[in-house]
Amino acid sequence: MKHEPPIFFHLKLVAKISLAIGAIALLALLIALTLITDQSGDTYSAIVQLQYLKSENLGKVMLLAGLVLVTLTSLVTWLIALYSKFRIAGPLHHFSQNLRLATVDESATLLNLRTGNSLRQEANMIKQTVLSVRAYHAAVSAAARQAADALAAADASGYTQAVARLRTLDEKVRL
Repeated sequence: MKHEPPIFFHLKLVAKISLAIGAIALLALLIALTLITDQSGDTYSAIVQLQYLKSENLGKVMLLAGLVLVTLTSLVTWLIALYSKFRIAGPLHHFSQNLRLATVDESATLLNLRTGNSLRQEANMIKQTVLSVRAYHAAVSAAARQAADALAAADASGYTQAVARLRTLDEKVRL
């Protein structure tokens, strides 16, 4: 089994569904033409009458075939949207919830994706980013506390070290 990115799986699925809908449309056209076509027409009046029946029924048959195809296409589109919602929208909702939790509470446990959801690599990257930001905030808080303690104790050397550490941490986040 080849390892392909998930986008290729989805594109192949959409291509297969499109091909199936096209085949069904072709089949509906052939059935419609078969229903309105009759091979009995030996005389001129029979041929004229056959043409009249064809033109009279063609609109009805094509309307029926069109309604069936639109209904089928709508159903398949809805199923694709439902499938995509569970595989894509679910993880995006988890991402937003994780970011909200990370901003509200430093000790909040981040949510995990369900088995089978897409965007697992992105979820791991967001978790790693949140953990890195939490570690950065903890380091900045510790350095600020160290600077405040050194200032309160009138320790110039400790204060200088704490400010240097704060500057180093500040340099990490500059873009």
